Amino acid sequence: MLVQFNCLDKTPSMQTKRIQQLSAHLAWVEEHMANIRLAGPLKDDSLIIGSLYVLEADTIEQAEQILHRDPYYLADIWANVKVHEFNAYAGSWVGGKNWPT
Repeated sequence: MLVQFNCLDKTPSMQTKRIQQLSAHLAWVEEHMANIRLAGPLKDDSLIIGSLYVLEADTIEQAEQILHRDPYYLADIWANVKVHEFNAYAGSWVGGKNWPT
């Protein structure tokens, strides 16, 4: 199953914490690459305001356990994390259309 996480930073002052945690965060990304289908920063102009992840896991709980080991999560950067099951049904990244018939 795919699980989408929309993680919005507490304030713009989180930039300093993000930079401090960047090396550890990138190591976490590399360690969990098998579960990561999509990940990257959310931006408002050039300012990073959050993170977006789509993780593959057996359950939402398993995906949450993976995310909860992210150094950004552990550094308490995000004001909130919205979690949703996600179905990748269409688009160039999924090879066109992939919806159920």
